[in-house]
Amino acid sequence: MIQMNILDALKDNYLVLNQIHQYAHMISRYQSTNSKKVKDKWSCEEDQLMESAISIFGTNCIAISEVVSSKSAAQVYQRMRYLRERRARSQCGSKIL
Repeated sequence: MIQMNILDALKDNYLVLNQIHQYAHMISRYQSTNSKKVKDKWSCEEDQLMESAISIFGTNCIAISEVVSSKSAAQVYQRMRYLRERRARSQCGSKIL
């Protein structure tokens, strides 16, 4: 019984990772054909992909950069810091007003 639950959880995890991997390839193909590609600019799709990867890998920037294949681990780390600071500012701003 316990072994079946573990196998089911592993299968579900594999399916989620497989979908994220396919989505990452789709974004990377889109970016390679896009002539206006800018390295430091994050698209909405990349942000969503990173948020999904964070929910699985936590703050492991190397694993997340493998999912968001167009970004390095350093870029992922900087983006995570930026988003965290932006959320903190928006929460503080709403409390002050």
